[in-house]
Amino acid sequence: MRAPGFAALLALAALAAAPAAAQEFYRCTSPDGKVTYQQAPCPKSDEARKVDATPANTDVDMSKREELLRKGDEAGRRLEERAAREAEEARRRRERAEQEARLEREAQEREAMREPVVIYGGWPNRPVQPQPPRPLPPRPAPRSSPSTPGR
Repeated sequence: MRAPGFAALLALAALAAAPAAAQEFYRCTSPDGKVTYQQAPCPKSDEARKVDATPANTDVDMSKREELLRKGDEAGRRLEERAAREAEEARRRRERAEQEARLEREAQEREAMREPVVIYGGWPNRPVQPQPPRPLPPRPAPRSSPSTPGR
């Protein structure tokens, strides 16, 4: 996914947009251990330390900045289009699954409502219940004749 690259691109754009002049910030630690950052000097009861907030890149090329912003906008647009396509595909898959489930339920309902098969043909049009086939009786073993031994 391109989200980390997009975030880095935005961070670069933010750095490029920062003014080149150095700003003074103070890191103040109160007696109870709470740390705050502020532009005004710390109160006398707090421990103070000056923080350098000079941007790392002070020679900003505005044409490159504009190109980075344009590329960031294009990447964001492509990301939104991709998310919209994926959402549409997921919606279609969900609808297809719901339709298949509905058709399956309808088929099961039709099968449950089907009437049992009754065969007519007995003495005057009485129903005859089908019977399972009967097994064949076992065949008798062949007998050996007394006149021919060993056969």
